[in-house]
Order: sequence, then structure tokens, then C-alpha cells
Amino acid sequence: MRKIVVLLLAFYTVPIFTQYTSQTYPDPRNDPFSCRMGFPSGVCDPSSVLSDEERTRLAQRLVGVTSSIRNSAPSCSQRPDANLQLVVAVLDKIGAFAGAQVDVEKFANNLKRRYQNYQDIGICDTFVLIVNSRQDRQVFTVAGRDAKISKETLKRAFESNIGHFKSNKFALGLEGMVEMITAAYSNAHIVQVPTPVEGFVQENLESSIPAASQQSFRASAVLTKTQESFEELVGQVPDEDRAWVDIMSIAVARCGESGDLMKSIRSVVEEAMAISVKLISDSRYNGIEEEVETNKDILGIRDSAWKKAAIEWITPLFQRYKEAIRAGGAQVCPALNPHKILTSPNLLLRTL
Repeated sequence: MRKIVVLLLAFYTVPIFTQYTSQTYPDPRNDPFSCRMGFPSGVCDPSSVLSDEERTRLAQRLVGVTSSIRNSAPSCSQRPDANLQLVVAVLDKIGAFAGAQVDVEKFANNLKRRYQNYQDIGICDTFVLIVNSRQDRQVFTVAGRDAKISKETLKRAFESNIGHFKSNKFALGLEGMVEMITAAYSNAHIVQVPTPVEGFVQENLESSIPAASQQSFRASAVLTKTQESFEELVGQVPDEDRAWVDIMSIAVARCGESGDLMKSIRSVVEEAMAISVKLISDSRYNGIEEEVETNKDILGIRDSAWKKAAIEWITPLFQRYKEAIRAGGAQVCPALNPHKILTSPNLLLRTL
């Protein structure tokens, strides 16, 4: 079976504007400088909502807090190194079309998918993303299925710190949420507890927050489906349909379902084919795969190989062509620019 490889460039520079979409917001693990950090971390604040000291202190709280705890989820059984991945995304304002309502839920879910390189839904998912948008006065948390963090925990984490957000002490609010979320993760995997209520849940806290709080700040929380319901859902997809389901998931994550879905799906397929052809003959990518294959018995070798590549050539390459990469980022969703589908050389796209 022909293998399709999709390479998505998730590097962006610090733009002049204070609004970001899920496609233009930088990744603190790969592009710390755009996130106002001096080193790769789990904190991104391109708009400088927090001070330098606050960002550093928050990043330190995310380092190795659950590293000694092995994840107990069935999907993570083949990954003994699986651990809580927690990223905090702070921004001034979420970008939206003129007159359109800001959708923090869509922003957070799409950003999480992008940060995870649009991974297959069956892969171990311990990723938790907290989004704090200052001007939109919103906080949204999305938790991966295998983190086993309930909606009640996410709700309580916000409610316990709402006073900090109301008084614009965002760093204190985020630190408090991080502390409660990491504690919940530790408890869930040290001691086996019942899984949260089944369902894909969006919790709007306006109904349980006092009136004064409702007017100044809104919080939402998302919890993915439980392990049992997820496995049942995946089991309904035959092997011959799995690739197309994954492709459609990527298309929906990029552009949503309201636009031209067929155009988005076609774009994902043609992009994958075009990039796959290029990668087959690319010595740098082949070098990564060869290193992984040669050292396949070493735990975490794939992550190590990619980190090595980031230092040796990915980051320098990005620095060299960052303006072109940033310009190409706007073309990710073809529905937004129907006359320029697959024409951006910066994203290595072409129609086969």
C-alpha cells in the first residue's frame, strides 16, 4: 500500500498584528522566540500579555511535573514514555472575519490538532491545551482523551482562579489552573479511577458563575470521549475507509464543515501526494527515518531524531525562509482563497 506522508510546517514569526488564528499562532516547542521565550517550552505569549518573569515562572511549572508517572490508558500501553503534555497559549485576541463572532472552542481544538501534527485519532493523546485570550475575555481548555481529566476538574480549575482572570492577573490564574490539572492527571494515573462521563462535552460556565463574573469573563472546557466510546467509534470504521476518515478529519480541523468541504479534502490529498513525492528523495528526511530504523530499540528515538534535526537544519531553514513560510501559512485553508488552491511554493504544494 502506498504510504502518504504529510509534512506540515508549524513555524511562524512574531507578526505585527495582535490577532491570531489557529494556523498563524506559533508553537512554543519549535519557535520559542515568536512566543516571547528564550527556550523551547510549553508557554506561548506572542502578544506579551504576560511579563518576561511571569512567562518564565509559568514555563518552569510545566517542566517534568508528571514525568515519573506512567500513563495508564490502554492507548498509551505501547508508549512507556507517554506523559502529560501541557501547553498554555496566551494571546491578545483571536482573529476572525469582520462581523464574525469569535469561536474560542474552534480555535483551541484546531490549534491542538495542529500542535499534534494532525495525528491519527487512535494514537495515545495526553495533550492538554489552555487558551487565554485577553481581549475576548475567554479561557478555553481542551484535554486529550488519555489524560483522563474530567470536565468537572477543568471547570473547577477555572472557577477556583476566576478572581485572578477578572483582575487581569492572568499569570496567577493560569498557574493555578496548571497546578490543579497536573494534580488531577497524577491522581488519575497513580490510582485507577472511573473514567469521566461519556461524551464530547462543552461546558459553558456562565450558568454557574455569579452575574458579575458572567459579564467580565467566560470559560469553556472540552473533554474528549472516554476510552470505551472511542474504541467503539473507531471499530465502526473499516480499514479501507480509515485513510479517508483521517483525511477528512484534517480537512475539517483546518477549515471546518461550513465551507467547501470537498475542496478542503481534495487539498489535503493533493498536498499529501505532492509532499510525499518530495520527501521520498529528500536526504534530510531520509536521514531521520534511517536514524530511527537503526536505533529502533532505543526508547523515544523518533522524538530524539526530530529534535536533532530541528537543531541541525529545521530551525536554520526556518530562519532563512521565515517570511516566505509566514506568507504561505495564510493559504492552508483553500476555502479561504479558492482561486489559489495548491499554488503556494512555500508549502511545497502542487497538483499531481
